[in-house]
Amino acid sequence: MSNCYSGKDGALSIDGTNVAMLTSWDVSQAAEVLECAYMGSTWKENKTGLLSWEGSAEANFTDTTADPANANNLAFGTPAGAIPVGATVALVFYPNAADTDVSFTGNAVVTSVENSASLGDVQTVSLSFTGTGALVTDLTS
Repeated sequence: MSNCYSGKDGALSIDGTNVAMLTSWDVSQAAEVLECAYMGSTWKENKTGLLSWEGSAEANFTDTTADPANANNLAFGTPAGAIPVGATVALVFYPNAADTDVSFTGNAVVTSVENSASLGDVQTVSLSFTGTGALVTDLTS
């Protein structure tokens, strides 16, 4: 029997600590396509090139290093818990925080950190990253 996951149950771990007040994450994988055509060919032929992955995460901005509801959570983008642009971090994406057997795991370079504030809205912090090496997908739950 397969499981269906609710977005509200997801989690993201950065260097072994869960992100506090996380509101979303995404991760995507891609493959380069190398064209193998030559003069006189009628049809293009393609080969798989290098694989890559990238993604982002967003959280509510907080001025503490931890979510009051869980002292083990990291608040990224804050002065006390800032993740610097250019840092290489270990990431684990969980579709369901209660089921840590299902995950996407890899190392990534932080490519941007953006803090945002709008009138009448909660302040947020966004993190973008590019994978370095493989993204390991574990769906063995």
